[in-house]
Amino acid sequence: MDDLSVNSAIEQVSTLNGKLVTIVGALSLEFEGRCIDHIPRSENINDDRGPYSSSIWIDFDLEAIGHNEVWLRQFDKRHVRVMGVLAAPLPEFGGCGHFSLWPAELMIKAIEKNNPAQPCAKES
Repeated sequence: MDDLSVNSAIEQVSTLNGKLVTIVGALSLEFEGRCIDHIPRSENINDDRGPYSSSIWIDFDLEAIGHNEVWLRQFDKRHVRVMGVLAAPLPEFGGCGHFSLWPAELMIKAIEKNNPAQPCAKES
């Protein structure tokens, strides 16, 4: 499975909806702003979603990851590689996440600090 950038995943969200993908980006665990952002920022999309255009709302399958929310804090504001199921927004909402601001959502099943030479797996 090839790594996708956040922008690439968003571009292909209708095709990849419901599929397992691997995405690289910068993780943010802010309250009401849990997302993975495109890197580098210089390539961010500038459209009507503003700062959310190059960002995907995230949630975690803690059972699959095998750790709790506290353990995940080590990844906040870091470049990560995540594996999860990508979802397009429901038509009635037009977006995902808090206030439907994000163009896609990702249910993360595995996470690691970004090291392109290694496959994405559960951290232990």
